[in-house]
Amino acid sequence: MDFDEVSGLFKHPAWQLLRAGNAPLVLAFCGTVFVDENERGVSEGVLVSRLDDQLYDLNERALGSYPRAASEYLTEWTNNGWLRKYYPPGEDEPHFDATSALEKAVAWVRALPARSFIGTESRLGTIVDLLRQMAFGTEMDPQARIDELSRERDQIDTQIARLRAGELDVLTPVALLDRYQQVEGMAIDLLRDFREVEGNLRELDRRFRQDVAGAEGGKGELLASFLMDREMIAESDQGQSFQAFFDYLLSPRRQEELLDLLEEVNQLPQLDGKTNKNLLKIPRAWLEAAESTQDTVRQLTEQLRRFLAERGREEDRRVLVLARSIQRHVTALDARRDLPGMELEVPHVDLVLPMERRLYMPVERAELDSAVEESSDDGVDVDVSELFAGLHVDGEVLAGQVLALLEESPSRQANLAAIVDRFPLTLGLAELLTYFQLQRPGLDVVIDPEHSREVVYERVNAPGHTVATVPQVTFVLNEGGTAAGEVEQA
Repeated sequence: MDFDEVSGLFKHPAWQLLRAGNAPLVLAFCGTVFVDENERGVSEGVLVSRLDDQLYDLNERALGSYPRAASEYLTEWTNNGWLRKYYPPGEDEPHFDATSALEKAVAWVRALPARSFIGTESRLGTIVDLLRQMAFGTEMDPQARIDELSRERDQIDTQIARLRAGELDVLTPVALLDRYQQVEGMAIDLLRDFREVEGNLRELDRRFRQDVAGAEGGKGELLASFLMDREMIAESDQGQSFQAFFDYLLSPRRQEELLDLLEEVNQLPQLDGKTNKNLLKIPRAWLEAAESTQDTVRQLTEQLRRFLAERGREEDRRVLVLARSIQRHVTALDARRDLPGMELEVPHVDLVLPMERRLYMPVERAELDSAVEESSDDGVDVDVSELFAGLHVDGEVLAGQVLALLEESPSRQANLAAIVDRFPLTLGLAELLTYFQLQRPGLDVVIDPEHSREVVYERVNAPGHTVATVPQVTFVLNEGGTAAGEVEQA
């Protein structure tokens, strides 16, 4: 470490706590309440009462060792950065919570005593597993990944074969204790990390409040700085890891799995007398810590919203004052005619993008014969009814044909091709399209666009045949409101 860096840490609250005269009281009392019991947001009345009991016991041992009141000690610890004092929304009584500096000091002190058992084998296995995950997760060669997965599969097959042969490998009590201590330490470290993330967010909120209080110019630059800081926290490695961990905790299935594993491990006879019952409360403590961190983010967002609203109202009032001032000046100068005038030409460029221009389209010229041929028959009316004549397809007739064919069919079904074969088309395409629109009680029309059929029919008023490719259409006789059966695929 650098000398200047270490010298700067002398001002860190955790270092000052370790050098404080009442450090044993702070570490013992706050470590029990906020770390061991994982209390978050303890009210002032409850904390003062518990600290009074602690001071009474200590003063009984050594008279006058801690003469001040409990509330004075809490104020001092808050001013030194070891506790955080705040007012929850909707409450008028202050609450206290531990800071990240306090947890770091407690963790360092608890690591000082010699331990009767120090496990190393499980941590080595964890290191190897993590290294293997990193190497495997960044491998770009598909064959290398396949080889690694094949190796793991062979190991699993070997273990299954040994179990079937009666060979059972069980962890020894030493190995169990080694892994249990590692789980316990990692669980506590996670809680400490939550407080650190929350502390970083609160520090961002504090700096933002200070900037808002001292800002005199526009809000754009200040808002950009705030959003950049917040985005840096959210996009940092710590922020992304916290979000992934929080998403993991929100899964009910994973919560239930974690609780079942903890209960099962704490009931192992090999660990009798060496388990920590508080470890069963760890999942709940993680959720509370994560929720507390999310509350800090919500409070930060609310502070930003209030800042924007207040600044917006202030700027609106300022604009209104300026507008009224201009109006007063214009009104005062309205009667004067000797005021100099000035005309300004605002330069501008008319831009037309190439894709905005229409493509050239040649004009089609049509030659019209305007000569009128007069009829030789005077007084004879010309029959123009053919001009308004059109094809009319009777849908009721087609529906009757379909129903007649369906009643003859054993399956009560018939496709369009079979109906056209039985009743050839006489009106061409118009009659063919009418089959698609038949609506009659007792008749279901099932159209399958994924299959198509070819229908051949004679042309109307012209020699030859026409081949039309249409979707698969099946007519089903509906008896009693229920289809006759599943549609048969031809």
